[in-house]
Amino acid sequence: MLGLHPLNTNRWDGESWCDTLIDFAEMNNLLLVCPDGGVDGAINDPIDTAFTTALLDSMEVWYNINLEKVYAMGFSWGGKTVYTYGLDNHERFRGFMPIGAAVAIGEVSGLEANAAWHPMYLVHGGNDSPNTRFTPLKNAMENNDACVNSILMSGVGHTIDFPNRNQILTTAFQWIDSVACVETTSTTTLTGDDTFHLFPNPVSHDQLLQIDIPASWNGKITMEAINMDGKSIRKVVVTKSYNNINTFSFPISKCPSGSYFLLVKNEIGEQVSLKFQVK
Repeated sequence: MLGLHPLNTNRWDGESWCDTLIDFAEMNNLLLVCPDGGVDGAINDPIDTAFTTALLDSMEVWYNINLEKVYAMGFSWGGKTVYTYGLDNHERFRGFMPIGAAVAIGEVSGLEANAAWHPMYLVHGGNDSPNTRFTPLKNAMENNDACVNSILMSGVGHTIDFPNRNQILTTAFQWIDSVACVETTSTTTLTGDDTFHLFPNPVSHDQLLQIDIPASWNGKITMEAINMDGKSIRKVVVTKSYNNINTFSFPISKCPSGSYFLLVKNEIGEQVSLKFQVK
């Protein structure tokens, strides 16, 4: 986990930010790396982002890093840098956790498309200018096919010292770590012969969402529609024939217009999360 610190040099540098996050990191078995933004505190200066890249490169040499499990998080100015540096280097990261990001939508202009098919969990205070710093960013990420979840904490301002911080951050991390955010506009190939075909996508309310389950998945299959706030909307259990590709229908009448995940599980614990839109 790349941790990017806030701007306030009276309290924050790389070391103090790492100390702040260490309990969260240990709760989630994370290797935490926190670069220092220097005397001005701005972690997104060109010299600092170049150092961050060099540090991440070095971590890959020094440690046995799973390159499919690299994430970025940050608070305030660091949250802004999660958007700017993270999306500019999107191929490096699996997912993003901006916290109270001190950012306006214009500051990520040209980078929004890089959010496509990345899980993003936005943590923000309800009293921290959400109409500027939260909602426009959330909408832009969703509109560019990111898999977005979020929490807007009532009564919380611009602070990292909000109640139940480590549990909220753990929920956010475990979500981005578990979501298989993969393109599903036509055919999605995951591994080997496990090919899922989800159609039509987007789907309208007068249609049924159709999904082809690959031949390697058999027995009871659970399909569950989950909205972007993590709430289960509908669950369907079907029985699939052995060693054949089967097509199943999933009713979306209870799904208002918007983006969803279809979480598909089999009896042996394999699962995939596929994004779809209801128009």
